[in-house]
Amino acid sequence: MKLTAGIVAAIAGCATAAQQSAEVFIVPAIDAASPPAVTPGLARLLFLQRLSSNGRGLNQHDIPNGVDTEKAVSFLNRYGKTTPTLFSDGESSQPSQLILMLDEMSDKHMKELRKGLGMSPSFTIADPPADKAHKDLIELDILYRTGVADGNKCSVQQVSNPIEDCWDGKASAVAKYSANEDSEIIQKIAKQIKQIIQLAKSGDLETAIIALPSSKSSNKWTDEQQELRRRQAEQVMSAIDIPEADPETTSSATPNPVLFAPSGRIPPCFDSESACNKTTQNCSGHGVCKNKYGGSDEAENDGPACFACHCQATREKGQGVTHWGGSSCSKQDVSVPFWLFAGFTIFMVGILSMSIGLLFNVGEEKLPGVIGAGVSRSK
Repeated sequence: MKLTAGIVAAIAGCATAAQQSAEVFIVPAIDAASPPAVTPGLARLLFLQRLSSNGRGLNQHDIPNGVDTEKAVSFLNRYGKTTPTLFSDGESSQPSQLILMLDEMSDKHMKELRKGLGMSPSFTIADPPADKAHKDLIELDILYRTGVADGNKCSVQQVSNPIEDCWDGKASAVAKYSANEDSEIIQKIAKQIKQIIQLAKSGDLETAIIALPSSKSSNKWTDEQQELRRRQAEQVMSAIDIPEADPETTSSATPNPVLFAPSGRIPPCFDSESACNKTTQNCSGHGVCKNKYGGSDEAENDGPACFACHCQATREKGQGVTHWGGSSCSKQDVSVPFWLFAGFTIFMVGILSMSIGLLFNVGEEKLPGVIGAGVSRSK
């Protein structure tokens, strides 16, 4: 019995060691001496960051268990999409994002893909989840949380072009293909790789190709404790009963720390309060969704509803009062300090100009014709 148990354990250990890792190819390519191996949870965080509208929806609860925050941020900075600069046009100046997921890949398929792409993987995913978890990752996690275009209804040629109709005018898209169901999928991607590289060089498209081998692993893209923490955080944020307050009222509540502030294409009105809270991430923790036209929160008989963020000021220790603005209350409102500074500057420039003008006018006045009138000569 002991011998049998030892043999079974040895076989299980060999099977685990022989489990092939998933490979991720990022275009444009990132130079790396040796591709690092990451956990499925950290790879999932990267996929969400690349597809999300400026990372909207990612917070500290999405960081996998056992992964240091600094390590996660460093990984995202290296392999994630670049964040827009301060004076850029936002998402309009950022390249579109595409993720192509290939599952049920054999060793032969993996070698053929590397040869067709002509590049080495940017990083690998150790002990990837089973095949059935990939569909849940796309349908229940990525598409639900990021709202990107569903490229599964498109061909590889269509999804590789961000101006195609299947993108539905969105800035990101995700598609999953099976190597077993479509035996020519690798050749199709290899045929499109030149176009993908050219779009990457022109700054129009960034692509991540994920090659997932067939696996019967019990791992998941996100563990149950991490998912529970995230749902609890969302429930707590949506369940807070925030009393109505004047816009100038300050709040001492500290917002939920996020890795990326919600931004992007936020519509001016929402049909319901729940839709407003979901899209704006509860107004970035700096306000509350209210109906511009008044009436009850969810009533349909009170006329048309237009729920939008009603921004409030926040107060933090040692930093004073901070005012917020924007469609999702994610931008600091500096209009009051700006106008104070601008008004004071204009006022001082006006006084200086008037003073110089007065001195100039006095200097230009003509002197009397007889300066010495009434002055007698000394004898």
